[in-house]
Amino acid sequence: MPRHIVGLMPRFISCALILFAGLLGLGGCGGYGAPSQPPTSPASVTISPTSASVKAGTGTQNFTATVMNDYLSRGVTWALSGAGCSGATCGSLSNMTSSSVTYNAPTAAATVTLTATSVNDTSKSSTAAVSLTMTDTPPAGVTLLSFEVNVTGATLNPGNVDLLGGKGPIQIEVKQLETESAFLSTATVTPGTFTSLTMTFANPELTFKNDTGAALAGCPVGAVCEIKPTGTLTSTVNFPGSGIVIMANSPIGIQVDVNPDTILSATLGVDFSLSGAVSVQQLAMKPAGELEDLDDLRGAVQTLDTTNKNFTLHTADGDFPITTDSNTEFDFEACAANNFSCLQTNQVVEVDAKLMAGGMFLAKKIEFEDDAEDDELEGIVFKIDDATHFEMVVLDELRSVNNVNVGNPTVVTLSNPAFQVKADGLSIPNALQGGFEGATDTSQLLPGQTVEIRLTGPANPGPPVTITTNRVRLRMTQFTANVKAGSIVPPNFSVDTLPALFTNAGISSIHVQTSSNTDFEGVSGVTALADGNTVSLRGLLFKNAALSPELVVKKVRKR
Repeated sequence: MPRHIVGLMPRFISCALILFAGLLGLGGCGGYGAPSQPPTSPASVTISPTSASVKAGTGTQNFTATVMNDYLSRGVTWALSGAGCSGATCGSLSNMTSSSVTYNAPTAAATVTLTATSVNDTSKSSTAAVSLTMTDTPPAGVTLLSFEVNVTGATLNPGNVDLLGGKGPIQIEVKQLETESAFLSTATVTPGTFTSLTMTFANPELTFKNDTGAALAGCPVGAVCEIKPTGTLTSTVNFPGSGIVIMANSPIGIQVDVNPDTILSATLGVDFSLSGAVSVQQLAMKPAGELEDLDDLRGAVQTLDTTNKNFTLHTADGDFPITTDSNTEFDFEACAANNFSCLQTNQVVEVDAKLMAGGMFLAKKIEFEDDAEDDELEGIVFKIDDATHFEMVVLDELRSVNNVNVGNPTVVTLSNPAFQVKADGLSIPNALQGGFEGATDTSQLLPGQTVEIRLTGPANPGPPVTITTNRVRLRMTQFTANVKAGSIVPPNFSVDTLPALFTNAGISSIHVQTSSNTDFEGVSGVTALADGNTVSLRGLLFKNAALSPELVVKKVRKR
């Protein structure tokens, strides 16, 4: 039986107001001709189109009415009304004629009725509901720091085929997936043609910073808040065309894209059922036989098999069976052999792997992290308080830490800290690396950086959670921005239109360094970029004295 792979990563798309205009039956009578009296046969009216999708605030849609047996061709009159709206809040009509009209979308959701009434006989009319649903990018000034949700189901239709195989719930931190993918499951599927995928989610949790100028979802102005939004948590998505075909002995992969900007409403509710909230596509097998790259899998070495050169990587998100081959690269500075023999049970390592057809994880690179598991947290810095305190939102745990959960805003106290840079194979200018590793306080930290901290004692549950650390390790920051006009000077460029977390800290642009170790996705390289392109970036972010911050980038994904 073939196996079926499901991956997850986000995509950011513009929001839309969806206008569903049902079939509007409209009354009328008559038809042009010489007789002095209208014909007695009843009129019938049809409207086209029967459904449409328009953009909130600026979208328009033309409708036409066709009247059968219309005496003197007088047509219809048009009108709008609504439940929960009135006047302009229901939208507006323009370019009205006796047979056509242009509908102009409102800026807020409503249930609207579009009415067409026969000119010949005003007692004959018919109405139909025009349901308008809207989602919007969170308001300007909202910085989304963490978006955590559990995947509880993934079923192929027809047949209700379970792709999770009883595994779950699977916890996903969506915000971290701007440039990466998360593995969900491998399942055995009976061959057949499948037309759609139904996903179910549970327990969404958001952490955001509110700089909108008004309280939002109970969060005061200027505060960082953690909320549990409510809304629709099921999504059924159709595959393109006639569906996907799964054949015997031909493993395939499915990529599931979750689109946070579509899912979140202006009041920070969630609706996974909206058009564009979740999309799916079949993964094409790459020349080397892999379906997807999974980088930065971090955990402890278990069930080490030195004969067959494989092991289990135990992570906070589950266990991954890792195999190696002659092309696997090892980075163990303290081990002279620098090969598989350097691995020890309970060691903490970071693995970049290829998800192979059939569900095997083949290591591209294995890098030493620590001799043993301890209490470590990874998070995104959002505030520098003083020389010995900063604040971050937790994005990951090496192992479960008491009193701490992903998404928690956390106050960190430095205690004789060592500062380190996790190079991850990148060539870092000496001045940048030396500046960070030479720090003794928060002077080299920036809002937006991702760091890993080692706890020196138990966490205080707060709120807010408070911890003390003796080590701060710089890790990969991820964000999405636009290529700054006139900044492309290969191999480097700059980005602006940055997330509010940067701009609120006075950072208007970031300089991006690429190298032979940079992976490009959706674009061949720097020379193929253009001013204004939207890119998601993943790299090491450094403070650079009085200059713009410097991102030594590992991955560039053109949106």
